[in-house]
Amino acid sequence: IRHSAGVRHEVAAGTERSGWDAYEDPLAAFADAGAVVHRVEMRREPHHPANGAALLKLRRLIATQRPAVVHGHSSIGGALARLAAWRSPVVRIYSPHGVHPHRVANEAERFLGRRTDHLVAVSESERDLAAALGFAPFERIHVIHNGVELFPAAGARDVRQELGIPADARLVASVGRLEHQKAPELFVDAAERLARVAPDTHFLLVGHGPLRHRVEQLVDASGLGPRFHLVPYVREIGTVMSQFDVFVLTSRYEGLPYVVLEAMQACVPVVATDVVGTRDAVVHGVTGVLVPPGEPAAIAEAVRWMLDAPQTAASFGRAGAARAADRFDVKSMAAALDDLYVRSTAGLASTRR
Repeated sequence: IRHSAGVRHEVAAGTERSGWDAYEDPLAAFADAGAVVHRVEMRREPHHPANGAALLKLRRLIATQRPAVVHGHSSIGGALARLAAWRSPVVRIYSPHGVHPHRVANEAERFLGRRTDHLVAVSESERDLAAALGFAPFERIHVIHNGVELFPAAGARDVRQELGIPADARLVASVGRLEHQKAPELFVDAAERLARVAPDTHFLLVGHGPLRHRVEQLVDASGLGPRFHLVPYVREIGTVMSQFDVFVLTSRYEGLPYVVLEAMQACVPVVATDVVGTRDAVVHGVTGVLVPPGEPAAIAEAVRWMLDAPQTAASFGRAGAARAADRFDVKSMAAALDDLYVRSTAGLASTRR
């Protein structure tokens, strides 16, 4: 929103009382950027009663605020936004931010796609998968890459010192919601394997979510003890990523993960699963290493190889930073979205039924 030019934004932000509290700061940031913010309580569980109330509130907002565009994000927010705007004279835009090829909800996505004017994919591989699954015709799918801002490392908090990590220890980190999609248990498994051959290595997992208790159990059983640090939330995580030696993402599926872009922007080499979206960001053997999803042994081996080859890892980090600056800039993302909004609303009054 800060980088938009000539587009007025009203944000109906989905909030959840448990698990989404990390979004409280961005809600304030929306208002600081000049947007009008409407808080709408919703849940990730599709049939939760809160989502019915959210649908009614969104319909009222659309009727009273009369927006030109309704842009829904992710599966629940995207479904509610399009249902709320079903019979309204607005342009309906949807950003999935991750498509699972085996989700039962894909039938609902195809149904809602009939009333979706434009689908925004955040990566080329997400576009191809969404088109193959029939979410929207290929010609109505637009690729607009996620973009990240340049985070100043100067003055950032010292995470190593806060967590009691020795200054000479290597730090392998992962950031993400503790849920099935992100497969955090694989990071714990890989850390346990790596710890046997890299005794000077510490591991940091930043995130919270429904699998937190399971992750805590796995960490306790792993024997990693004080070498594994489980932290629910780090404010402005992008400012501290430069303190990581290797960044790891173990996701089962993605759209185009911001955390990978932020790690690249911070000159940190990446080890990640070779899934939709992530493979569009990480260039294997150039900015990091891609491994098959669901294989903790492969993750551990790739991280070990990077730790044993610091010069190569550093070159990966530099190449990643250059790629992030060239292809995943937040100003370019904002300009592309603004252009889509303007083009899609041209002649709206005369063309919308």
